[in-house]
Amino acid sequence: MITGYEVVRAIGAGGFGITYEGFNPITERRVAIKEFFPRGIASRDDATRIAYSRQEDEVVSWALKRFAESANRLAKLKHPHIIEVLNYVSDNGTGYMVMEHVEGQTLEDWLKARTSPPVLAELGPIFDPIFEALEYVHANGLIHRDIAPDNIMIRADGRPVLIDFGALKLIANQTLAQGPSPKSFGVLKANYSPPEQGDDSASVDPRMDIYSLAATIYRTLAGKPPVDADKRKTDTALKGEDSYIPLAQAAQVPVPTEFSTTIDAALSLRPRERPATIAEFREKLAVRPSEENQDKSEPATRVITPGAPADMTAPLSQVPSPVSAYQEPSPPPYQPQSSSAGSGQPYTPPGNAAPTVVRKGISIANIAAVAFIFVGGAAVLLHRPLVNFFEGMTGMRITQNDPRPQQPQKQTQKQQQQPQKQAQPSSQDANELFNRANELRRKGNYRAAIEEYSDAIRLEPKFMNAYTNRGLAYYNLGDRDRAFEDYSSAIKIDPNAKDAAIPYLNRAIVWRTRGNAEQALADIDNSLRLDPKYSLALNLKGLLFSDRRDYDRAIAHFNDAIAIDPKFVLAYSNRGSAYAASRNPRRALDDFTSALRLDPTHLNSLIGRGSAYEDLNDHSRALKDYTDALGHDRDNVNALLGRGRVNLARRDFVAAYSDFSDVVRIDPKRATAREGRGLAHEGLGRRDDAIREFREALRLDSNLSRSRDALQRLGVQP
Repeated sequence: MITGYEVVRAIGAGGFGITYEGFNPITERRVAIKEFFPRGIASRDDATRIAYSRQEDEVVSWALKRFAESANRLAKLKHPHIIEVLNYVSDNGTGYMVMEHVEGQTLEDWLKARTSPPVLAELGPIFDPIFEALEYVHANGLIHRDIAPDNIMIRADGRPVLIDFGALKLIANQTLAQGPSPKSFGVLKANYSPPEQGDDSASVDPRMDIYSLAATIYRTLAGKPPVDADKRKTDTALKGEDSYIPLAQAAQVPVPTEFSTTIDAALSLRPRERPATIAEFREKLAVRPSEENQDKSEPATRVITPGAPADMTAPLSQVPSPVSAYQEPSPPPYQPQSSSAGSGQPYTPPGNAAPTVVRKGISIANIAAVAFIFVGGAAVLLHRPLVNFFEGMTGMRITQNDPRPQQPQKQTQKQQQQPQKQAQPSSQDANELFNRANELRRKGNYRAAIEEYSDAIRLEPKFMNAYTNRGLAYYNLGDRDRAFEDYSSAIKIDPNAKDAAIPYLNRAIVWRTRGNAEQALADIDNSLRLDPKYSLALNLKGLLFSDRRDYDRAIAHFNDAIAIDPKFVLAYSNRGSAYAASRNPRRALDDFTSALRLDPTHLNSLIGRGSAYEDLNDHSRALKDYTDALGHDRDNVNALLGRGRVNLARRDFVAAYSDFSDVVRIDPKRATAREGRGLAHEGLGRRDDAIREFREALRLDSNLSRSRDALQRLGVQP
């Protein structure tokens, strides 16, 4: 028994530990648990508790500490093709790393079960994701150091995942010259480990993983691994000749010369002769087999890759959640230029009455408060509600850098002749409540913040910023009606004060979520009347015109927002989306790249740029951007759909099927994901499965002409 988990059975053992299948009775989740149990040092006092030889106490203490530290680092790795570390438990005198339980078979088992060796064309769906995973691992300063066919799992849906790397591999790069014992914690796997891995003085380097990965690919194509590195070193020293057999000679299937020589170089005994990085290794391997080398068992029907179906990138939900899976960069706090009254028209109360500024146009119903991403030239409502991003520009933001509400400014002579009500209270108690509420809200404690804002309003009924921030707290809780009321109350205090630009903007966001574009535009115009250089309002105005598919006017407003704030990430991203919808992928690419230059983790810009690359038929870059996006949000439907399309274009049908299956898991009624799975099945020669998926896609959406055409191509009726 391990604290919090029941041990079901042992499923593996190595030099550093034992891996068990476990079960959490609270969450009812199956897990894999790796126990720190270094062979030759550890033993058991009883059925569970571990004891170590006394002379090794310092070494074990040092190693166990790093095992725990490594579990912490590994738990932060989020990648669809890396096993997820869930927890670390200290119990029974040792440590346990708790990981997700992966259903499937190892690459080694898959190879052994085959009646014939795989051809080169079959390796892409397996190894491309592993290359991506290792690039991600290395970028985070970690080295796997145990890559082999038995440490690559192929899930039941065909998706590969890298397993069994972690703290022990981090420990492995240390020498016990740092400790009091002559024993080494080095990890060596016959035929797969590079020669320097057994050298305690060798530095840890990505080329260790490159050697092991090359050995794994070698075994896949040759039917057996390369000669062990130690034997090669010995043969070289004693016989003057390396006993390595080049892949071109060992491979059981045709392999292009460039490919085989790259594998040979990666398996060099000298690290400096190998590719220096995974990216370099991958680039050198990026050759496609000639027609005569392709597997003749592949289906004769070439799958037509998706072009740009609009519904392929439709929004996951028409009503987005106010909570985002990622954090938008904070824009500069809004600073009103003066507290003087504007010359605008009087306030119009909430409801169905006409707003102060009326615009003519088409009302778009049921449009969510999200920003636009357009994939394949089709509009994609993808951004989370802008109000979360606008936390930086609401009343809360006025006080983010300086949490005190703005104090009344000294009036000019003209202002004294036309006295205006001040938005800010003079009560110190109300200020303190307001500041405390802002802090609670910043921490996500919205209900407590609402209570504090309410107390401040009771003390100072004309406290405009308190109404504004309370409205935002209500919005964060999903109560848009109360948010709307508070924004309206803030405006009513003084509809012509510069501070009112913020609640006007926030109320416009609510109008947009209600599908009332006219009212939203009216509030935006009032916000800009009070502050013409309000970049956030210009950005939202651009989105409102994007809603109408008036992309020229939308782009003009995004241009204005960027001119005011050249570091406005969201405006670049939204302008890129508008260019994509206007069938201008190169301009879209430039804007998404500009956004990512400012914020390399901006999720929707990664997806948008992936789409632009896809439109330009640059599938390698598109695949990378979609995969990077999934590294931030592994269940992002639009990234999965995009990557699935690219994998179809690359004829990586197993990988495509995996991506579309993930979408079906997240959203079982997504018709285009069913269609994508049908295309993947067709590419893999699974006719009956393809027919079933195409029919299900048409049942969900009878307008999918591609599914209808595919069924006709397969000789059946829709």
